[in-house]
Amino acid sequence: MLKKLVVSWILLVGSTTLFAACDSEQKKAEVIDSHGTGTVVLLIERETGEGPYVEGTQERFKVTAAGEVFKAVRWSANAGVVAAEAERVTWTLPKEGTASLSVSVETESGKTAEGSFNFSVVASAVVVPVTGVDAGPDVTGVLCELAFDNAGKGHLVYTNETHRGLWYATWDGTTWTTEQIDGPGFNNGGTYVLNWNIALTLDVASGTPHVVYLKGPGLPGTTAANWRMNYATRVNGSWVREEVEPTNRTSYTRVSVALNPNQGLQPTVVFSDGSAGTGVRVATRTAPGTWGIAQHNMSILMGDVNFDASGALYIPSNANSSSDTYVSVRPGAATDRTRLDGVTLENTLWLSAVWGPSQHLLLLSSGGVDGARSALQDITVKSPITSSTLATSPVDFENDSNDMTYGGGKVFIAQRHGTKLELITPDARGFWTYTQLGTVQEGSRPSVAVRPTDSTPHVCYQRDGKVSFQ
Repeated sequence: MLKKLVVSWILLVGSTTLFAACDSEQKKAEVIDSHGTGTVVLLIERETGEGPYVEGTQERFKVTAAGEVFKAVRWSANAGVVAAEAERVTWTLPKEGTASLSVSVETESGKTAEGSFNFSVVASAVVVPVTGVDAGPDVTGVLCELAFDNAGKGHLVYTNETHRGLWYATWDGTTWTTEQIDGPGFNNGGTYVLNWNIALTLDVASGTPHVVYLKGPGLPGTTAANWRMNYATRVNGSWVREEVEPTNRTSYTRVSVALNPNQGLQPTVVFSDGSAGTGVRVATRTAPGTWGIAQHNMSILMGDVNFDASGALYIPSNANSSSDTYVSVRPGAATDRTRLDGVTLENTLWLSAVWGPSQHLLLLSSGGVDGARSALQDITVKSPITSSTLATSPVDFENDSNDMTYGGGKVFIAQRHGTKLELITPDARGFWTYTQLGTVQEGSRPSVAVRPTDSTPHVCYQRDGKVSFQ
């Protein structure tokens, strides 16, 4: 996986704008960075390879300038081996670390320009190739949820945008196998699935998936839709589908699901509509097809819910768009809560929430306000929860969508900037390192999970209209 491509074009001669492109002629040239304007516009294209830059591999680049013919082109690098062929260069990448490639040009018209850019090269042992999950022709994966069981098997739930269905895939370390959970069908109880309201949790010991989603005939984006909350689990190789609550809900409904370790991994679904009118409700599956539903509070669900080892459920919620967001504990009184820093419904789309070490509950703002100083909230949970302490950290200046996990002793964040995807994790001093994973579909949401058998982080996301895995 490619650490964040830190590109710093140094315009030493002339005023130049520089770009970078994908290796395929069918793909758009991807702008890595540009500075200034001028008469010579250099286009830098990656002609071989895709995704990460791996030590020891050969990468081929080409430089062009619109309307100009090169008289001379000179390439150099601070590490690795460079083999130049006029406007093309083959660069054998050096060992893991930062390396720079430079180019200087002189055109037939007498213009000159020079630039340099830096790459973070990764070790070959940590690289995971991009894999397609679903080979079908449909558009898939605007939403995906990824998890691993204790044996290292991958479990993935993803949406089908073409036919409004919900699919499940498993990965054995090499190959993905897919099957449909729900969607439109003939006399089988299936119908359209609302593609941006899904949640997955996994029994990591048995590998049993538990999925929550909305389905029905309503129109997305309307308040009068006839969507119903549904749950699905896989039993003896077949999917069991159940309606959680016989109440019509809007497409703005927010959902999360968790397993209670103190009640035999009993599935618990937490949900709310997009306003505080109906409040946060907690549905507990007491038996197959039977759900007990209780009102938690009159707020709006703001993120993932989590049980602790004792069976206490932690729920992030917000009373209205401009008010503070709290994490409350159930069972407990309405006042059993602790406040987060600077998180409101107006500036945060969703909070990814996971357990860190030693009773640390970590929450990350997805789609948060640019420049947020407290994107990552670290609660040291105490009893009562009102005595808990909070530490906050910035993550990146901006993000459009992200997800967080904790595994192998580290925090990992998958983050989308427009059409660029990054993997973020702290280094030995706590500073964030940014690994660029390539392009991703705008408007999609990634998911990240750590495979416990080798502590490798993996990400699912949508690329070129297809659900992908890396």
